[in-house]
Amino acid sequence: MSAPRRFVLLRHTGHGTTHFDFMIEDDAALATWQFDESPALLALGGVLTCRRLAAHRTAYLDYEGPISDGRGNVQRDDRGTCHVIRATDTRWELEISGMQLRNRFVLSRDDGTSIAWKLSHG
Repeated sequence: MSAPRRFVLLRHTGHGTTHFDFMIEDDAALATWQFDESPALLALGGVLTCRRLAAHRTAYLDYEGPISDGRGNVQRDDRGTCHVIRATDTRWELEISGMQLRNRFVLSRDDGTSIAWKLSHG
């Protein structure tokens, strides 16, 4: 298992519909997925769809507040560590240890595109 990486779950409001950005340390950036509802609500056996976004700056691991250029605000909903058990271009297997998100999860591409993904318990 890999060394632990930090993660953060941010609630993004004030720019379109409220959504949740799930970010994991990945070298000098944050691998980022956007959810319409909080991944913390995922029931065992359930699946949540999400979108893979471009990598974000690591400053978001600790930042809460307004986003530049009037793109809303972010508030931290959860943070902690995760072990990336395996990561490929189409699948990330994770062991997450946060205050709300705690379990094994799998993020996997949902179709042939690079942005449509899904989250399930692993």
